[in-house]
Amino acid sequence: MKYAWLVIAVFASRFLTTAITYPPGDGDLYWQRLLGLQVLRTHAVPRALGPEAFSAPYAPWVPQEWLFGIAAYFGRTGIGWDIFAGACALAPVVAIAIACWHALRRGASETAVAVGATCGGLAMLESFGVRAQVAVWPLLALFMLALDEDGPWAYAAIAVAAFWSNWHASAMLAPIVAGMVAVGSALDERGFGKRTRRLAIIAAACLLAICCNPFGWDLPRYAISLFDNPIKTYITEWKVTDIDDASFVQGAWPLLLLAIAFGGRQSLLRPENDHRWRDLIVLGTFAFLLLSAARNVAVFAIVAIPIVTPALSLWLRKKPEAELTKADRTAAWALPAGAFALAVFVGIHLAQITPPATGLANAPLAALAKMPGDHDVFCADFAWCSLALGVPHERVFLDGRADPFPRPVWEDFIKILRLNHAWRGLLDSHGINTVVAQRYTPLDQAMALNPGWRLAYSDKDYTLYVRTTPVRTAASNVHSSD
Repeated sequence: MKYAWLVIAVFASRFLTTAITYPPGDGDLYWQRLLGLQVLRTHAVPRALGPEAFSAPYAPWVPQEWLFGIAAYFGRTGIGWDIFAGACALAPVVAIAIACWHALRRGASETAVAVGATCGGLAMLESFGVRAQVAVWPLLALFMLALDEDGPWAYAAIAVAAFWSNWHASAMLAPIVAGMVAVGSALDERGFGKRTRRLAIIAAACLLAICCNPFGWDLPRYAISLFDNPIKTYITEWKVTDIDDASFVQGAWPLLLLAIAFGGRQSLLRPENDHRWRDLIVLGTFAFLLLSAARNVAVFAIVAIPIVTPALSLWLRKKPEAELTKADRTAAWALPAGAFALAVFVGIHLAQITPPATGLANAPLAALAKMPGDHDVFCADFAWCSLALGVPHERVFLDGRADPFPRPVWEDFIKILRLNHAWRGLLDSHGINTVVAQRYTPLDQAMALNPGWRLAYSDKDYTLYVRTTPVRTAASNVHSSD
């Protein structure tokens, strides 16, 4: 991996600097820290929302990120944050390194592996953050590596799946992928041979392994429900992948094109490749996931690197070991050393860049916390309201936990945000008395003209509106004006 280390080091600098120096860009960490604190205090994982979510109090909840929440709580400030964020930054680096090593074991050349590492790093850039789904990327890479073992070590995939299920519900992929690999193996063996039987056992065991968590069968049930959950249409990372996604165009798309090109030339279907159907089925499955949601761009790259790069090597013509020159042998240690030096240089440079805005409404919600009275808060971006969780006298309409909120709540959220004809009535019927909006947006302008409300805070980015009259009075004003 002498060339790949150079690539990996550059991306490692980028991920590490982004994680530690830059502030978080979403509200998940705020509620995840509260989740971790609640687990530590009560010694139990909550199974429902609390009264702080006034639109859906005590709605059933599967907090899949409970272990990540505990880690986030311990890593909330100071050196704890550096360690926690640094560990999250290492997750994509480790995932790429495992995928590249996997590719080398499958016969990929150093040059092809470096190409794969580049595509993999680019595919991860947009999805990267201090987030639970990023933390499990190495587990996916390790799981795929274990499935490729032709011996007892293949059963390690079961332990990986069990551990994975305590960090994120994407562990549901484990039995699905293992089952598809077993089907592909049966096609490769043209029967139910020893390897296929082992993989079938692993697939069945993984179905049980992903229930080895505080939720049991509720975790896979929850993961399955996400496939057709309508709330995904309201969450950016679940949007259909398109050419506007830089990580898709620069990272995953080249890997997909290489898979198609070399598959068509029978590089993946060559007779001596005893994994040919396994590879095609796995690639097809993850290509479907890739095109169905932007959050799967990085996942596809992790799986594709060990499959595509060996085929790419056939075209690049790997140089036989006997023909290696002195310069080649020197590069074996010089390139990793150079990679480390480059990583330090890039890291220092990135650390000097002024961090961007958090993308969260910290200032108006901090101002709200100092205001008297009880506040039922509607945030134009539901992630902002995560900052209000745990604050005395504040409840939220919708926050970054997202999943447990029922569909009607999401529908009303969109109607208010898009100024549906009934939006004022919805503010009243839900008893909302505080609205946080982005400055100069339609909602901000409509609230400025809304009777019974006043501007309580504003800055160059955000505005905060509070009711000046009781809900009933405001409702009568609205109906009379309509």
